[in-house]
Amino acid sequence: MSSNSITSTGGQPELRGAVSRFFKARTTTLLLINLAVAAILAVLQPRFLDPQNLSSLFMGMTYDLLMAMGMTLVLILGGIDLSVGSVLGLTGVVVTMLLSNHIMSTAIPVPVAILAGLLVAATCGALNGIGVAKLKIAPFIVTLGMFAIARGLATVLTSGWYISGLPDAYLTIGQGTVFGLPFPIIVTLLILLGFNYLLKHWKPLNQAFYIGQNPDAAALSGIRVTLVTFFGYVISSLLAGVAAVFMTSRLAMGFFQFGLGSELNAIAGAVIGGASFAGGSGDLLGTFLGVLLLALIRNGFVLLNGSPNWQGIVSGAIVFLAIAVDAYRRRNETRD
Repeated sequence: MSSNSITSTGGQPELRGAVSRFFKARTTTLLLINLAVAAILAVLQPRFLDPQNLSSLFMGMTYDLLMAMGMTLVLILGGIDLSVGSVLGLTGVVVTMLLSNHIMSTAIPVPVAILAGLLVAATCGALNGIGVAKLKIAPFIVTLGMFAIARGLATVLTSGWYISGLPDAYLTIGQGTVFGLPFPIIVTLLILLGFNYLLKHWKPLNQAFYIGQNPDAAALSGIRVTLVTFFGYVISSLLAGVAAVFMTSRLAMGFFQFGLGSELNAIAGAVIGGASFAGGSGDLLGTFLGVLLLALIRNGFVLLNGSPNWQGIVSGAIVFLAIAVDAYRRRNETRD
């Protein structure tokens, strides 16, 4: 009897500690904020809970989430990728040009066209990676250059025109459903779960945290800093390429301006979710919640007939607040 009593008493502090850590966690705070925003929208506009609206909301955030996942990895490494939106646009143009029956006289198989587009995206990421990891050029400069190059190539290839005439097999990728859920949502969630697991448990990816905290110390400990950083930028561009496939197949066309401004949404979702510009921190589940919060705000403006001009202001204010909170938290950690 006495032994059981001691065990029970000893377990209570552990339980209280676990509960305290849960409610102090950033992801928990974000989850509660998202639930609060969703509840307010449901009260103000009952149409918010319509399955069609919810499906549109999650479908709309799919593209930003894919790019935000790659952005989170790059931020963990202590870098930044300003080219993801332009890489999305260029990848979408390449894939749709290869598939369009208005452009190509010979039909290109859908898998081949997608592979070619993803190869273009990976090449953009590889060039970013070489510039940052090998040549030691500031990530801001390298990816800003790729931002201009990729968008310029997409513009030159299309001359500013839309690309249509895509085969049904390709449109099914973005418009098909499984058990009522759009295929892109299912694939994106699977990528999120798999990527999150690998980032936490697979050594080559997990080393990104050590590189972001102190690249010199990471190199001295045997971590291949150049290689990990290189592949971080390749992964970021590849995820933008996947977003391009989903976007162009969903909208049944390619356009050189697709992805315009998406890099800001990706950065916002990652930073709100816990990634830091100082490197060494980030969480993909937090990134998901950060992207979801921005999607809820955009959806709320649409449902409540709010001026679209205010969307950017509100989103920007949230990002500014997230950066300020992160800077305050890091300053306190350094002081401690």
